[in-house]
Amino acid sequence: MRIAIAQMTSHAGDFSATAARMAEQSRRAAERGVDLLVFPAPVLCGAAPAAPADREGFLLDLAGCLMGLVDELACPCLVPVLADVGGATLPEALLFSEGGVVPVRLAAYLEAARARARAEEGADAPGEPEGRPLPEVEFAGARLGVAFTYEDLDDYDDYEYDVDVIVFLSGYGFATDDVSSALGSSLADGRFLADAEATGAWIVGVGALGSYDAQVFCGSSFVLAPWGELAAQAPSLEEALLVCDLDPSAEGPLAEALPLEVFDAPLMAWGALSLGVEAVCEGGRDACVVVDGRLPSLLVATLATDALGPTRVRALVPRTGDASLDAAAEALVRSLRLPEGNVERVDLVAEAEKDQALAHDLAEARLASLARRTGAVALGSVDKTALALGGAPDVCAAAVQPLGDLYRSDVVALARLRNTISPVISEAALATGSTLPVEGLEVDLPSAEARLEFVDLVLSSYLEWETPISDIAAERGHAAAIEAIATRVHDADALRGGAGRPIVVSSRTIGEARGPIGLAWRDRVRPDVERAASEVAEALARMSAVTIGEGAPEQAPDVAARAVEELEREREVRDLLGYLRDFAQDGGFSSLGGAADPEPPGAPGDGAGPDAPRPLWDGPFSEN
Repeated sequence: MRIAIAQMTSHAGDFSATAARMAEQSRRAAERGVDLLVFPAPVLCGAAPAAPADREGFLLDLAGCLMGLVDELACPCLVPVLADVGGATLPEALLFSEGGVVPVRLAAYLEAARARARAEEGADAPGEPEGRPLPEVEFAGARLGVAFTYEDLDDYDDYEYDVDVIVFLSGYGFATDDVSSALGSSLADGRFLADAEATGAWIVGVGALGSYDAQVFCGSSFVLAPWGELAAQAPSLEEALLVCDLDPSAEGPLAEALPLEVFDAPLMAWGALSLGVEAVCEGGRDACVVVDGRLPSLLVATLATDALGPTRVRALVPRTGDASLDAAAEALVRSLRLPEGNVERVDLVAEAEKDQALAHDLAEARLASLARRTGAVALGSVDKTALALGGAPDVCAAAVQPLGDLYRSDVVALARLRNTISPVISEAALATGSTLPVEGLEVDLPSAEARLEFVDLVLSSYLEWETPISDIAAERGHAAAIEAIATRVHDADALRGGAGRPIVVSSRTIGEARGPIGLAWRDRVRPDVERAASEVAEALARMSAVTIGEGAPEQAPDVAARAVEELEREREVRDLLGYLRDFAQDGGFSSLGGAADPEPPGAPGDGAGPDAPRPLWDGPFSEN
């Protein structure tokens, strides 16, 4: 079977232009004898559905586009779309072949329904896998499966589907905390080698390219043999037509297997952010940014220059009287070779002497004016750590925050990476990047960098992986500091609305982690006895309700009190409850949890054993 992947950029909903490009890709594939051409998941519809009020018109135009593709596509193609099913949006893939169109996911559901109906009628019917129905399509001499999520890949293994090839239409944008989202460039560290071995199928990873709904897709499509050899891989961050021959009956080894890349997480993140900046400045628009000498602003100006070129970057340089900051800002402008006409300086020395916050607000107001006069896109320099802890500016002119989904520890790592390419950021600015005062850590963590790493570890555990602060404190200590961090996160929830839209490079943005505004309650680190009593009461109340009947929950307090006394004598019960509590959190163990340390959802482990040394900061760039 000769399969091809059209790793291409598009604009969501630009149906006519995208369809023309898809037809051209199909003609190129047909010339190379391709049996099946696969397009990326967001190629037509993007990564998110249209607004409810627009959905009807959007789907009508999508249907017209698809009908036109029936006549335009020059070879069999698998085209992903977002389908509307009962008001819910689900990913679907349409198989265009021999003048017809088959929705493979819907066909799997219909076949499962027919099989159940035959079984209920007593007719002989072949056994079907349990769980959610997944596609099994006979095509070009192979049994083809189609997966849209990591959970689909798990199901192809768990329920023993008989497929030769699994096409993985990744809808996951690049995320620094999900190594598998980098697809082919991270095969050695990601999940797909295990998927190939578990399913015994060829894994065809189809990567999108470009920015969709603030998510960034970096390409790196691949074809992986069932025994774990890499048969083909497309480059990251650029378009490609990847063609690969695969034999469903082969048992290996490949005649010419490709070596697996060594995954460079900071470099991929830099490329993803560059794509994101390029997307928001599409149409030749310039970018403008305040360059105030602090590390985040220096990094954003550098990022914009790398993405757009120096002639499309406008810098507002505030002079505040701080010699080190003013010098760092001027040095960066010279190092990036920004045209002198693109640099606007503003004297804020008098204001800064009176009120540093006022000087910052005035600089933001001047940035808004610059963006309005030039039509440039205003970029901010607030990172995820500052947003989480309430450090967002009171006045913010930025339309986009390129660093808004990166923790400060990762910002420092990216600055160091960029300096290995050319040293444009001064060492003095790098040294101040870790400054983030948090009380209660100075004794045990005397360095600013260690304190920053600890704060970011707590934030990522609490926000991304939703770990209770009691579990974080049990693993890392510093209970008072952890309580203070969590309290600041909640207190800052209402203050983040006007900070600009982040470029998404994590599995959960700060906006998605926001709690209910106005909630007065704040959690605290709780002793083991209190947590055990609560869980015993809840568990016994549920068991009593089942075995005794209604009214049993009212007896739970007395039962719980006796159970807590028994818990002090029987350590095995505490261990069991700890297991049940951890298992209840997202179906796995606590992300900080010792020998049973889990893989976060969608982020496969690195194969290190439970006794392997662990860094303080578990962020994506720590090993670099």
